[in-house]
Amino acid sequence: DFYKALEFWNEYLENYPKDPVALSNRGNVKLVLGDLDGAVKDQSQSLEILPDEPDPHLNRGIAEEALELWSQAEEDYDWILQRDPNDSAALYNLGNIKAVQGDWAEAQKLFHQAAIVKPEFAMARSSSALALYQLGSLEQAELELRKLIRRYPMLADARAGLSALLWRKGYFGEAESHWAA
Repeated sequence: DFYKALEFWNEYLENYPKDPVALSNRGNVKLVLGDLDGAVKDQSQSLEILPDEPDPHLNRGIAEEALELWSQAEEDYDWILQRDPNDSAALYNLGNIKAVQGDWAEAQKLFHQAAIVKPEFAMARSSSALALYQLGSLEQAELELRKLIRRYPMLADARAGLSALLWRKGYFGEAESHWAA
């Protein structure tokens, strides 16, 4: 219950207003509840107290993405990657920004790196395959999407991507089957 969680964090922060972990946690709750500006503010306040903590940078970046503040989000993800070039979440989220900006080659590179760092990160693998599709590498994208679906049969993104790819290739029946699945 995110509304109760917000009440709890508000009450807790009345007593401990400088607790950076509590500020970050409340920011996460605000993000889920759609208070994006409040989420950014809480993550920023957390960083004022603990400036070298990566989680508030990641969490603030996610809220900034939702606000379409691409350069601010990119700065937060870059900050993380300068300290840990193998942070799969920062790699993936930066890939999302590059995809939104239409830089599919860079997005694919970032998604692929996130998947290498964390092989069980199915969304990174799926996004990498979808970026390959956008780049016109249909055979490689199809191969990757089929591997993902075998491993994660209920992964909707991979099914949707494969459906689009198969439809484009003229395999309408198989595309509709994957779409239905």
